[in-house]
This record gives sequence, structure tokens and C-alpha cells, in this order.
Amino acid sequence: VACLFGQHVAVYIFVWRRRRETRRAERRGYAFRLRASGSNDSLDDSMPVRGRTRRIRQRYIPSVRSLATTFFFTMFIVLLLAVFLLPKRQEFAISLLFTPFGTFTRWKLANKYNKRLPGFPLGTFSVNLLSCALSGSLGSFLSSAGPEESIVLSSMIAGFAGSLSTFAMFIIEIISLIDPIIFKFDGFIYALTTILWGLIIGLTSSQAKNWADDI
Repeated sequence: VACLFGQHVAVYIFVWRRRRETRRAERRGYAFRLRASGSNDSLDDSMPVRGRTRRIRQRYIPSVRSLATTFFFTMFIVLLLAVFLLPKRQEFAISLLFTPFGTFTRWKLANKYNKRLPGFPLGTFSVNLLSCALSGSLGSFLSSAGPEESIVLSSMIAGFAGSLSTFAMFIIEIISLIDPIIFKFDGFIYALTTILWGLIIGLTSSQAKNWADDI
């Protein structure tokens, strides 16, 4: 839902900017208008007047991408400072630092593998299972970790693994793969497969450390 809303907002911003640029170009005189009379008045109007210059003041308006990039790097620097200056908020700040990397990884894997298998979003399936494996394996080390290690491990689980998985897209894909009119029930198969393998990988990864210690 948030992804679709962001797409609509981006389209509206693009259309609004194009209309504003068109109106600005018309005010500056970039658009040529010919009179219906066919006289030479239009040529006289377009010729510059001697001794009189017209200065066009141009204002630099930053793009949405530049504003988003500036905001991202500003928040990144603020979070880095918060890690060292706010000891009580270290876990929260480190979690936010890991979040963009998990989101970017999910976006890349989903765009690359979601269309490989018709009726089965392989990219979303992979990121959800990878998140289960990371959460289980890193969570198994929390019991024997020290204070500093536990903060980093918890931040990686909440930040990277949490942003790597996606529940909203999982629900949207299940709904889109179900169509009772044409007897299309690929969504049920996709949901059951994801839940089953998530349980298996989560339990296996969480007990891997104990099995290794016993061996």
C-alpha cells in the first residue's frame, strides 16, 4: 500500500513540475505565437529593442531527488552522532542505521526475482526466508553475548532483518494471486509454502548454535 501510494505521489509531483515549467517557459517567451492576420507585427514583436535589455531572473529550485538525498545523508550523520552521544538510545539508533541496507536489499531481490516464476514471487519469498534465517541465527547468540554484543545483535535483528522482510507486500501478492472466477488459487500455495519454510528455517537456524555446541 505504501509503495503504490509513493508511486502515485511521484507521478503527481512529476506532472505538477512539468506544468510549472511549461507556464514558466511561456512567460519567458520561449513559446512562439503567430498571429492569424499574417502581418509582420509578430516579427516586430519578436525582435529585440535596441538599448533595452531584459534580464530574466532564474531561481534554482532543487529537485525531489536532491532533497531526498540531502535528507538521507543528514539523518545518517545524526544517527551516527546519536550512537556515541546518546548511550541510552544506542540500540534504537543502530537499528535505524541498518534499516536502509535491509530495505535496499529487499528492493533489489524483489525486482530481480519476482518475475522469474509465474504465479510465485520468488524475490519476496527469498527475502522473507532470509530474514527468518538471520533472526534465528543471530538470536541464538544473544544468550551468551555481552552487553555491547547484545546491542549490536538486537539492532541487526530489528533493523536489517526486520526491514529485509515484508509483510505488506506478502499480503498484496497473496490477494493478487487469488481469483475465484477463473479458479486461480496460486496465492494459497504461495502463502502456505512461505509459512512452512519460514518455520523450518527459523527453528533450524535458532537451534544451529546448540547443535554445534553438542557436537
